[in-house]
Amino acid sequence: MKRTAAITGVCMVLAILPAFTHSWSQSKKDPLTEQQIEAVREAGDDPPQRIKLFVGYVDDRTTEIHRLNADRGVQDKGVRIHNQLEEFTRLSDDLEDNMDNFNEQHADLRKVLKVVVDKSAAWTTILNEPAPSGQYDFVRKTALDANQSVHEAATQMLDEQTKYFIEKKKEEKEQQKQLEQKEQETR
Repeated sequence: MKRTAAITGVCMVLAILPAFTHSWSQSKKDPLTEQQIEAVREAGDDPPQRIKLFVGYVDDRTTEIHRLNADRGVQDKGVRIHNQLEEFTRLSDDLEDNMDNFNEQHADLRKVLKVVVDKSAAWTTILNEPAPSGQYDFVRKTALDANQSVHEAATQMLDEQTKYFIEKKKEEKEQQKQLEQKEQETR
């Protein structure tokens, strides 16, 4: 009897496992196309361009969420919104990682950070557009948290970079002034 129950249990697990792994592998699929991945690679040595690409990819997800929400006749609306929210979160995390990396390198991101601050404020409204649903409320909360993190990081980085580059400009002017003084003294 115990043996039959154990065999039945193992068979049930084996029957469910392919469906689970298929679902898991689909949810972990990269949200970017090969062409988009290549564009990110090519922009690797141009930090503002790379950040702009990620902003565009995240923005595409919010545009699609808005479109899906407005379209009354869309099939599998809840599932599709869920997927867009998951992709939004992954891409927002990638955006923030790139911002952090380039900020540590003191790349001048001030212009693009202003765009991130503005866009992330607008994204919150779009993420909250779809009516509450058990199909996507959890991933929506995760997306909102990721968006809030991006917004706060961009705001803080913009402030830090503004101060950093003002100070750097002052130092460069002071160095230039000292260099000119030395040149005059040697004449």
